[in-house]
Amino acid sequence: MLVDEQRLAKQYSFMLKRLPMKTFMLWRMPAAALMGLRIDAVSSKQTVVSVPGGRRTQNPFGTMYWAVQGMAAELATAVVPTCISRSTSMKLRMFVVGTEATFGKKAYGRCNFACNDTHKVMDAFDESLSTGKSVNCDLTATGTDGDGKVVSEWVFRWNFLATEE
Repeated sequence: MLVDEQRLAKQYSFMLKRLPMKTFMLWRMPAAALMGLRIDAVSSKQTVVSVPGGRRTQNPFGTMYWAVQGMAAELATAVVPTCISRSTSMKLRMFVVGTEATFGKKAYGRCNFACNDTHKVMDAFDESLSTGKSVNCDLTATGTDGDGKVVSEWVFRWNFLATEE
């Protein structure tokens, strides 16, 4: 796939800028903005999204609501495909077609959701472009608490379709 590496680097850089991303989230993803989701790291190797604990994100039992964890995990898997789609002249379609989650322990405080499968995204786009068909790609995001213990693990099945314009 033809990805402009300079544009990709600019997209990664944009994702890490707090004020522009907060504005973008308020406009395009208001629930994520209100929950306080933040992109802490993004590269072709790993994406990390964090979410604060506290009143905005807790359930009636005082732990982090599972849906907030899901938002952070989904964003962690979506950042790199979004950056790639903005860095190429190809037409790229992407959406989630399935998800599953497992929960390891109660989530308290700020939690980080890391996706280390980002290398799979480019392969999926390349396969889609060469076959002309949509491709499913499973991306995993693991949520950890401040002590580094796993609170939840999410697998999002993304469907990608790449076509030349």
